[in-house]
Formats: sequence, structure tokens, C-alpha cells
Amino acid sequence: MQARENRLKKQTFPFALVDVFARQTLAGNGLGVFVLEQTISTYMMLAMTREMRQFESIFLQALEGHSKWRAHIFTMEEELGFAGHPIIGAAAYLHQHFFSQDESAEFEFVLNERSVFASSKQEHGNYFAVMNQGKASFGEPLPPPVSEVFLKALNLHAHDQANDLPLQVVSTGLPYLIVPVQQHLDRARICHEKFETLLAGADAKFVYVLDINRREGRTWDNEGKIEDIATGSAAGAAAAYLIRHQRAQAGEGLVFAQGSFVHRPSELHAMQNAADDTITVHGQVCLVAKGELYV
Repeated sequence: MQARENRLKKQTFPFALVDVFARQTLAGNGLGVFVLEQTISTYMMLAMTREMRQFESIFLQALEGHSKWRAHIFTMEEELGFAGHPIIGAAAYLHQHFFSQDESAEFEFVLNERSVFASSKQEHGNYFAVMNQGKASFGEPLPPPVSEVFLKALNLHAHDQANDLPLQVVSTGLPYLIVPVQQHLDRARICHEKFETLLAGADAKFVYVLDINRREGRTWDNEGKIEDIATGSAAGAAAAYLIRHQRAQAGEGLVFAQGSFVHRPSELHAMQNAADDTITVHGQVCLVAKGELYV
């Protein structure tokens, strides 16, 4: 009887839902934020992320007060070594939850292989968070025959590619294949059965199709089933790419749009520091809901 009662006991996990890179609720990229009091398994975090049905969830455990946190970021398929919108969303939520009387707050997030520093400020009850992604690294530009393979895999053609700009892998922690286009962003989609394998051959994890003129981007899971709404890690890579190819300048604030094709308009801000070339990404975060998950 006692064993049966133990099996029936449920753990309670408080959570918050926030919209990241959003000027208002019900826009931007949704995120589940869990502040844990105890360590839980990778399997459990993955299952909870799938239950939340958000593009990503972040799980946090305090290391030093409320300013340094061990962080795990999950999609519904896997844990990520780094991602932008979960860090931005977590910083704003922690500010609101633990430091609401302060105009600003600073945080360190310890991931599996690196630490990421972020800060948050509030203005008239609105929260804005910024993340330092470090310096960008660049792969070699893809040669035209390889570029054509990727363009075809994305339902695009050679004449859609922006003039004089290459397809190139850029990373500030998560390697994206930047695909610069001058038209037909609306037609872009993944239509290759083994797209993830194709990306791996170029040393990329995901793709980011970027309309150079409108500074609007699109990315998906590698099966092409789910379109991401706002991708902070890709915005940082895209900013570094534009500066590398002289389409923007260091120190210039860049604004990227994303999410309009899935009716979740998002606004991502990025800048490369002229002094040390580090990339910062920031945006507004809106608290949507709080609750408890019973497991």
C-alpha cells in the first residue's frame, strides 16, 4: 500500500510562460521557464518541454544567490548547448521575479560548455534583456555548386540569392548556415528529406534564410515541420555576417524581423561592439502566464 502511494505522489514544478522579442503578449517567441529546487533528469526535462509545447524551455537552478544559474535549454527533440531567446527570456523573468524593485539586474547562465552573461532593465513595467554572445566565428563561403544544392533544398533558385553575397556558416555558439536572398523569402521551406545531414556536411546545425533588403529571417527545425518564431542565436550570427560583408557597420544597431509567416511578429535587436567585436542581442520580454506542472 505504501509503495502504491509513493508511486502516486506527484512533484510540483512552478513555471512561467514569457513571450520573447515581443512588443506585446501573444507575439514573439514563447518560452517555458522552470526554476528548479532540485536536480531532475534529462529525460524529465525533455518530457516537460514536450508537455509545454513551446519551441524551447529553459530549466534553471541557482548557483550563487539569484544572479548565477545553471541552465539547461531544451527543444522538443534535444538539449541545446546554446540558444538565444531562452537566455533573453530567462534574464527578464528572473529580474521580474527576484529583483522587481531594481531598474536593472545582471545574470550569468552556466550552460554545458560555456557561460553566457545577460542583463535586464525595466522601463515603465516593461522588461528588456540583452545577452552577450561573444565573438562570431566564420566558416569558408560555400562554393556555387554546393550553394545551389542548399538553395534547391530550400525551394529557392540561384537568382533568389542576394548578389555578391555567399552562403556561409556563422556561429556565436550555435552554427547557422546563413542563406542571403534578395527575393522570395515567402517561398522558402525545407524540402529535402535529409536536410540535417546536408547541414552537417557544411558544419552547420541549422539554417537561417535572410532577406538582405528587409532584414527579415526564417528558420525551421531540420525536418521543416516547425518554423521558429524568433531566433536570438541566429540574429547574432546574421549581424556578424552583414558586418563581415560590409552590409552594416560595427557599432550600428541592427533590427531583424521574424515570425510574420506564422502570425507571431517578432523584433530582434543585434549589434557588434566596435571595440572588441563581441555580439550582443536584445529584445523586449512579456510575461504571459504562471502556473504549476504536476509530474
